[in-house]
Amino acid sequence: MRLNKGDIVKAGHAHMRRPMRGVEGPLYLTHTALYHEGSIGQHIESVGTTIRLTDIKELKARKTLGIIPNKIRIVTKDNELFKFVVFKRDDWIRAIEQAIRDNQTPTA
Repeated sequence: MRLNKGDIVKAGHAHMRRPMRGVEGPLYLTHTALYHEGSIGQHIESVGTTIRLTDIKELKARKTLGIIPNKIRIVTKDNELFKFVVFKRDDWIRAIEQAIRDNQTPTA
């Protein structure tokens, strides 16, 4: 996915949990989607994940090891599960929730 700088609402680094291993890389929030551009190993595999905000059914704050408040858990309407470890988790959740609300507001 190609992003224009003006499309990005929030950007940061994230560790996304996948079934077999974690994927490091930048995380971008736009007005319509959450996009993680990760890579597995150096020069091995590039993995892009896009979650449309309209597809998010559940957004929860979680803790790594039960004590570190840095994890976001997302479940889509198709019951796909995504987990991201981020810096300033609560800021990310507020920004995602605001973008979802903005998407639900009808335009004239």
